[in-house]
Amino acid sequence: MRRRFGYHKLWTFCLMILLFFPFVCQAQAIAVKAKKIYTVSSGVIENAVILIQDGKIQEVSTGPEIPWNVDVIDYSQKVIVPGMVEAHVARGYDVANETNPLTPFVTVLDNIDTSHDAFTSALKDGVTALHIIPGNSTILGGKGAVVKTVGLVVEDMLLIPESGMKVSVVGTPAQTRMGVLAQLRRYFNETKEYMERRKKEAEKEEKMVSTPGSFRSPERVKYDSVVDLLEGRYKAYVYCKGPSDVVRAYNLSEKYGYSSVYLLGPECYKAADFIAEKKLDIILDAELAYYERDPLTEEVKKIDVARMFHQKGIEFALISEPNRVHTRSLSYQAMRVLSSGLSPDEALEAVTIIPARMLGADDLVGSIEKGKLASFAVLDDDPFKLSTKVEFVYIDGKLVYERAKDEELKKLLEEKIIK
Repeated sequence: MRRRFGYHKLWTFCLMILLFFPFVCQAQAIAVKAKKIYTVSSGVIENAVILIQDGKIQEVSTGPEIPWNVDVIDYSQKVIVPGMVEAHVARGYDVANETNPLTPFVTVLDNIDTSHDAFTSALKDGVTALHIIPGNSTILGGKGAVVKTVGLVVEDMLLIPESGMKVSVVGTPAQTRMGVLAQLRRYFNETKEYMERRKKEAEKEEKMVSTPGSFRSPERVKYDSVVDLLEGRYKAYVYCKGPSDVVRAYNLSEKYGYSSVYLLGPECYKAADFIAEKKLDIILDAELAYYERDPLTEEVKKIDVARMFHQKGIEFALISEPNRVHTRSLSYQAMRVLSSGLSPDEALEAVTIIPARMLGADDLVGSIEKGKLASFAVLDDDPFKLSTKVEFVYIDGKLVYERAKDEELKKLLEEKIIK
């Protein structure tokens, strides 16, 4: 006898689909257990769990109820810290600066190489976000971008596509401070004149059917990026080599009305009182020591730059320089400032939430808390111990690095110095 699929069975089937559909949609949900989680925003949580849905953190606590359909990843003998954020790097592409020092219209997005070893090195260290921006040998160097440290194409990596404009009051080695500042003032003045002309043209457009041809010209290319800076759409990241540069750069930003973050050379510690008074956002150069000679005794004295700023109550972000052994990685830089009087919590903040806040990315990265991207590193011990290793790295809730599968690291460790 032929069986018929009755309407009541059809309704039952549809009801079951509706009931289980939300769980099907949660296929990307995971729960990560850890011995400790350094949240940065809420201190250290012991025996905690991070619930992750669609690449974002849903909850961080000691005893959340884990849904039955969620994949559980057990790192209950491990320590989790937020992915580190490096506030200023001139790498990840071929050349740090254009030959012309006045190129505000260029962007690093046109030059980033996603296969560059800067990204693989960053992952090994637990860095999940880089602020890639032109180098210091420039005047108006172009636009930077904040990117994740993994991705097949640049679009996959983007966190902030236009993070800020690179400015240097030092210029190139062949230029004087007087000449550099004159060129900056001229460019800013020309931009303000252009803004006035554009405003008048816009007023005329309301009375015209066609668009005026004057603003289809290369003039737009020359000035529009600086217009964005002066109108506050992003900040200037200003390189200052010495203390007087900080004052000059600050006065310039005040005159033309743009916001700045200051990348400071080691000698800039002498401007600490000015920086504290003006409450400036600062990034310390990778070189954290400054050596000066007493003019009378000729005795050379070492200055601990991080200590000088910390004693004034000034927060700062840290950066690394892989080409030098003593500045080789961001985690190593954070360990170095522990000897400057910073606590482990303060050192962690200097490579996570403080740079994220300066970059305007603290709603995405910099701490482990609800609503942020699930980007973090799994360590075999507490951070800032020389023996501690980064074992796993997650970006947007996806495993992107495993130390045990790092073939390059294996070859390096297998090499013998003496044969």
